[in-house]
Amino acid sequence: MTFTIPLPKKIDDDLAAEVEKQAVYAAPRLTRVRVTDDRTAVEIDSDGDEAEVRPKVERYLSAMVGRYRKIPGKVIHTVERQDDGPLETDVYAKLLDRGWAIELGMGQVGLAGPALALARHLDEQWRRLGIDQFSAAEQNYPALIDADILRRCGYYTSFPHAVSFIVHLSEDFDLIEEFREANDGAAELVVPNPHAFGTPKVCAKPATCYHCYQGLEGRTVGGDDSDGSVFTAVGKCFRYESKNTVGLDRLWDFTMREIIFVGTESFVNDNRERSMAKVVDQLRQWDVDCEIETANDPFFASMYASKTFWQMRGDLKYEMRLAIEPGADGQARRIAAGSFNLHENFFGQTFSITAGNEPAFTGCTAFGIERWVLAMFTQHGFEPRRWPDSLRGGVFA
Repeated sequence: MTFTIPLPKKIDDDLAAEVEKQAVYAAPRLTRVRVTDDRTAVEIDSDGDEAEVRPKVERYLSAMVGRYRKIPGKVIHTVERQDDGPLETDVYAKLLDRGWAIELGMGQVGLAGPALALARHLDEQWRRLGIDQFSAAEQNYPALIDADILRRCGYYTSFPHAVSFIVHLSEDFDLIEEFREANDGAAELVVPNPHAFGTPKVCAKPATCYHCYQGLEGRTVGGDDSDGSVFTAVGKCFRYESKNTVGLDRLWDFTMREIIFVGTESFVNDNRERSMAKVVDQLRQWDVDCEIETANDPFFASMYASKTFWQMRGDLKYEMRLAIEPGADGQARRIAAGSFNLHENFFGQTFSITAGNEPAFTGCTAFGIERWVLAMFTQHGFEPRRWPDSLRGGVFA
């Protein structure tokens, strides 16, 4: 079934792309949402009843578009690739064919061979950046995070669509036995009684830095010779992407390295700027086509307009957007493979962290390792001779 819904107002290309992407969370029977070329309506494909789907999509569009106010983006840095060879195409398929990527489930991809070597090499470079340039203290965090920590961080308000809850059966013999019997010899997982799970106590962590702030609760950072502290950590992170999950572009389970700044406002702002300059130097050394530009997080539709306006107005987020294989129009696409973020004093207030006798400010520089792997093979190809000397030995040893 196909039908059309007019938009509350005409929108630009950037918002159109976001409307199409987030529409996967609007109604369960949607199969496709496409903004019309004139940007005044959306075309809906659904395998459900229009009377059921249309009201949900209309509420979604009203929330997403009705209160949206555009703030023009800014490109902060541009790094142009010197390699004049074409961008590699079908990169993910070629990684699979070589056994360098291994599909293991929805949004779950393993790496092997040169792709794994590249991922480790990249992470080690970002780790050394944090330690050598910012005297970062290295930490290691669990994959799980207490559900109440995400509540305190406002994650359920801003990103409820992305949360991955971890559940277990209640400590109840009858419920466990009912579940065991239902799955004895079953062809697929059977959940005979969903109430057996109860309220989740933990989640799969969506970002590396939350554990850092939790671990600093009630403490003061910095001191007589410093206005703050820097930390670095790498770990698995989890964000549910629904039908948007594809290849290495959008994973449910991915690896994030962060360099985390906690201190006074000037300490955090200055270190974010310095980290950006250091990353740009590294991008040039690796001959990577990248634009660093203002951006916003993928807030849930009902929060998108207000949160995006706040984030863009304050230049609180810059993204590293790397060139990847061309789309259907032949033009190179760009994918956000990292970001430079300011959180103001939100986490300082939330976790009673102080710096300079005030709630601490926080920020982070973050790298999504698997997306870097995709971009590097896209830009440098599969022939070792095309790779910069600074990368070749670490990937094709």
